[in-house]
Amino acid sequence: MGEAGVIAVIGALVAVFNPFDVSDLALGARLAYWIGGFLAAWVIMRLLAEIGAASAKLFGLERLWGYALAIPLGAAVIAWALLWWRGGSALAFGEAFARVWPTTIIVGLGFFALFYVIRSRSPREAEAQGSPVGPDGEDMGATDTPLHERLPTGFPALLALSVEDHYVRAHAAERSEMVLMTLADAAELMPEEAGARVHRSWWVARSAVTGNRREGRDVKLTLANGLEVPVSRDRVKGLRDAGWLS
Repeated sequence: MGEAGVIAVIGALVAVFNPFDVSDLALGARLAYWIGGFLAAWVIMRLLAEIGAASAKLFGLERLWGYALAIPLGAAVIAWALLWWRGGSALAFGEAFARVWPTTIIVGLGFFALFYVIRSRSPREAEAQGSPVGPDGEDMGATDTPLHERLPTGFPALLALSVEDHYVRAHAAERSEMVLMTLADAAELMPEEAGARVHRSWWVARSAVTGNRREGRDVKLTLANGLEVPVSRDRVKGLRDAGWLS
């Protein structure tokens, strides 16, 4: 289930149990109110988060700073919209804003933490099991790349990077970790000679590839940890010319 699905489910639960006592609305109206409201708020937060992350990058800051700044700004927009809907400008720009805004910030941080935990405990974590060296005993790669500065201290050499919503999962031999950034940004932090984008959702380290297989017109790379990675059809020729494919 994606982020939108999780948010819709939470909105439905809030509508059913009515913890905020919207007693003037029937159940159907509450469902529309909370599910629609949560989804609209999610869209606003994601848009502002991407803008903030891009702005942080322009100033040479970590993307996380962009997300951190986007949460209170997005919460303010959501609080204004909510109060305006309930009581017009008098309520939106009155004393009620000082009470509602901190609450929306807390809710935004809660969703941020929830999605981070969900991604970090994804079943794909199990895919990052295997040997830390290739089939011939060669070193699987460097552990001091610029991307490692975004990862926990001591994180092993990277085998692959994959997209999960607006996160990147960094795959190592015996573990994986979620990083809040785009795959394009993550790939830029890896040495050019270390690997390549083999799919719009995957970057793979050259030293991690132990084989490949074809299923009809589809090609998949096999990595040293047993993970199979799809190859985009428009990248097959380039990878074959570079010696990645047999």
